[in-house]
Order: sequence, then structure tokens, then C-alpha cells
Amino acid sequence: MAHVVLAAATSGILMKGGDGTIIAQQLVLGANSYILLAVPFFIVSGDIAAKGNTSEKIVNAINAFLGRVRGGLGIATIFACAVFGAITGSAMACVVAIGALMLPKLLERGYPRLLVIGILTCAGTLGVMIPPSIPMLQIAIAMRTSVGAQFTAGFIPGLLTAALMSIYVYFVAKKMNLPIEEKVPFRQKMKILKDSFWALMFPVIILGGIYSGLTTPTEAAVVSVFYVIFVELVIYRTIKVKDLYRIIGASVVNAATLTLTIATAQVFVWLLTTEKVPLMLYEAITATITNRYVLLFALCGLFFIVGCFTNVATVVIILGPMLLPVLQYFEINLIQFGILAVMMAQIGFITPPFGLCLFVSMKMAKSSMGEVIRGSYPFIIAMFAATLLLLFIPQLSTFLPDLIFK
Repeated sequence: MAHVVLAAATSGILMKGGDGTIIAQQLVLGANSYILLAVPFFIVSGDIAAKGNTSEKIVNAINAFLGRVRGGLGIATIFACAVFGAITGSAMACVVAIGALMLPKLLERGYPRLLVIGILTCAGTLGVMIPPSIPMLQIAIAMRTSVGAQFTAGFIPGLLTAALMSIYVYFVAKKMNLPIEEKVPFRQKMKILKDSFWALMFPVIILGGIYSGLTTPTEAAVVSVFYVIFVELVIYRTIKVKDLYRIIGASVVNAATLTLTIATAQVFVWLLTTEKVPLMLYEAITATITNRYVLLFALCGLFFIVGCFTNVATVVIILGPMLLPVLQYFEINLIQFGILAVMMAQIGFITPPFGLCLFVSMKMAKSSMGEVIRGSYPFIIAMFAATLLLLFIPQLSTFLPDLIFK
């Protein structure tokens, strides 16, 4: 994607008589961001956590309290994905880590295969919404909003989506009379919580540092790396020093790809701005659309279609700066817009033909794409329902940021 964007931008600049100096300047400008330094550190910490024992500790803790509900193991899996998402910030890491652990357990407890695949595929995308989220960080940089505020805005939408998914699982479990997990005595619950303490403290330390003002998002990302290394290397002892080199090496490659995407997008945005595309876009939209909800519907539709083929966050990095005048004209809260874009990114991860989580689930469950889609579509409907609520009730996105940051 980055190479395509850079090639298009370079061709446009050279055709209008520009030179390579402009391209180099804009590449440096796009990558020269203190906030952007958080991306590689969050990726590294998430990858280390995904390879370690953190996911199992989280599942055990949540299942101890939710297992007595009908379909409790499935619901516990959904909320475990939400909590693990607060550690990794990645949908695919969430699907791999929680999926590898819970797929055999859910099937063993009699859950239908399609339901299990749907739970793991779709709940894994909660890692995109629950902060700290890498796509959310990218969108905050593009829209020039507070990263802390954008992160905070993801809590209610993330929990809302998890709740809607859980309601579906509950009614399916009730209809099929799926088993209720054995009651866990209070003393055993406390023992499980103690055993899971270090894993559960991960998001508390990272997000607590950001929201309390003790750390910036970038500093919190650095803390997350040292914390997860300490937990997995010293406390749980599931990762060895020799494993870190391989994990960090793969993480750096992923981080470099994202950074290059943001840098090349800056070149393309500069070209479009000099050609007055934002002004033309503003005039075209304000002349044809008079209702803010129609605009949001149109943008969500655009992001949904784009999300079927590529990363929505990348598109927002390019379109976001150009849409700013339009969003301000319709008095649309930029935080709400960012959350809707992230929601479409979530759905894009599980939508054919190129939804990345689809392919991860196919490999993990040894299933066909058709089987994964059939298992996922009820959860996709739940995600669209959450999107409609977020679209018409902006306070679901803005309440917490307004409360904490104003």
C-alpha cells in the first residue's frame, strides 16, 4: 500500500514540475512525529504478550466470574478478547492468541463449530477498538486529535460491541441448551485472580499512566514493552531471552510498514492539497449533502467498501486532513468520526475478499472462507448495530473524553 501511494504521489509531483526535494521533505515531515514513536513499542509489547502466557491468564480470570451464565465460556472468550485487545492493540494478534487457546475448549464443551469460529474471528477485532489501539493511534495522528482522548473514546464502543456479541451468544446457548460451567468457589476465584494479577494489571498500568497524565502515549508504549518483558520473562517464564530477538525483529518489520505508510500518505496529502482537492471536496459535499447524518452514513459506507480491500486507517490518514473542513462545517465531533472509522476498520478485518482476520481464522480453525463467513455474519450484524448507535448517539463516543480531558 505504501509503495502504491508513494508511486502515485511521486508521479503527480513530477508531472506538475516538482522535484525530489519536495518528496523527501514530506516523507520526513510525515515520519517526524513524537506520537508516532508509540507505534513500534505497542506492536512489540503486543507481539510478546501474544507469544506468552498472558492470554491464558486473562481467560481464566474472566471465565471464573462469567462461566455460570448460559454460554458463559463463549461470553468469557469475547471479554477476554476485549481485555487482551487492551494489551496488544491488534486484531490479528488477538485472534491468534485467544483463538489458539479457546478453539479446542469451546468445541470440547459442545459449542457449534460455526459459533466458535464466529466468536473468535469477530471478538478478536475488539483489539482494534479497545485502547491502546494501533489503528486508533494512526487515525488520531491523521485527524490531529488528542491520542489520549481518542483512546478513551474507544472504551464504551468496545464494551457495547462486546455486549451485543455476548447477547447473541447467550440466546444461542440458551436455545441449544449449551452447558453452564461449574461453579468456582470464592476462594478459588481469589486464587485465580492472584495468579492472573500481572496480566490484568497490564492495561491498568498503561492506560492509567496516560489518563492520569503521568506518561504520554509514547512513554506508556515504552513502559508496556519493559512491563511485558518482565512479566513473561521473569514472572510467567514462558518466553526466553533468545525468543525476544525473533519476536522483536518481526515486530520492527510491521512497525516499519506502518510508519512508511504514514510517511508516504503525507506526500500524497501534500500533492492533493496543492491541487486544491480539499476545497473541491468541500464545495462538492456541502452542495449535495445538507444533513450531518447523511454525511456520516456516506462516510461509513465508503470506509466499509474500502475496508473490504485495504486498511481503513490508511485511507483515513489520506482522506482525514481533506475532510476536516467538511466535518467542521457539519459540526461533527472529530473523536466520534475517529471511532466510526475504527468501527469500519473492525468490520473490514472480517469482510471478504481481503479481511485479514478471515485468513487468520481459516488457518487457525482449518476452515474454508465460506465457513468462517457463515459463522461470522451474526456478529457482523451486531457490529453494524453498534455502529448505528454510535452514529446517532455521539455521546457514546464523546462522554468519557469530555469527562476526563475537559
